[in-house]
Amino acid sequence: MTTVWFLIALIAFPGVPAIQYKGYYAYHTLEDCEMQKISLENFIVDRELQKGRTTMFVNSYCLEMQAFPDQLNKYEKEKQKGVKLGGQQLGV
Repeated sequence: MTTVWFLIALIAFPGVPAIQYKGYYAYHTLEDCEMQKISLENFIVDRELQKGRTTMFVNSYCLEMQAFPDQLNKYEKEKQKGVKLGGQQLGV
């Protein structure tokens, strides 16, 4: 198993009974993950403002996660090809 850091954002809206979450990328180091938190939060806020939602609370976290080495190998191969999985460029 290999340790990766998964970046996830939690989003709360007034009058909505559940907190939404959005998982984004996995990084090899905590430092790489931490460096992306603010830009992820700004990206989410911009998208929600475009949708007309003006009141929200967004917080992001880097979660330590274990991944199988073959998963990381596949991500690295796809990244080198420039393939986007799930509509987003891989950050691993």
